[in-house]
Amino acid sequence: MVPYPGTHMPATLVVDTEHYSAGWSSIMGCTSVQLGKEIENAGWTFFYMAGEIRTSGFGFSDQSRTARAMTHVIHSVRREHCNCLEITQMKRRSFLGLSYTSLVAHARHIQKSRSFHNFPKMPGKTPFSSRESLHKQPATVRSKSLFAGEALQTWENEGGSRA
Repeated sequence: MVPYPGTHMPATLVVDTEHYSAGWSSIMGCTSVQLGKEIENAGWTFFYMAGEIRTSGFGFSDQSRTARAMTHVIHSVRREHCNCLEITQMKRRSFLGLSYTSLVAHARHIQKSRSFHNFPKMPGKTPFSSRESLHKQPATVRSKSLFAGEALQTWENEGGSRA
């Protein structure tokens, strides 16, 4: 877990942190499940954003590769207006003799309210757009989506049940 600088936390929550970079810190000595339970017990909410953030970083050393990959992840989390991230996978790889670090992460968000509200003000009304103008805009994909059957299978594999 890596919370954003200035992230408000419940007063009852005591965690060990280690400085990482640009004001971000790593939460040490607990899992995301343990942290989530502590946050929920304090009446706060620990949001989990479903879309994976996949990135990689190239460099001359393990440290520089990992730092570049983390910089990409941090920028992605900030674009989602979240104040925390969870790294779920880190691998050191090589392609054609070039070493790189591959990261998979999820944006997380800690706040007191039950509804996610740390996003910029949205306009009250969405302006009307013609169908033609929609086709001129490039499509963007942020994460791989799952079909309903795949999502159910993934959920069951992670301990969910149909009961």
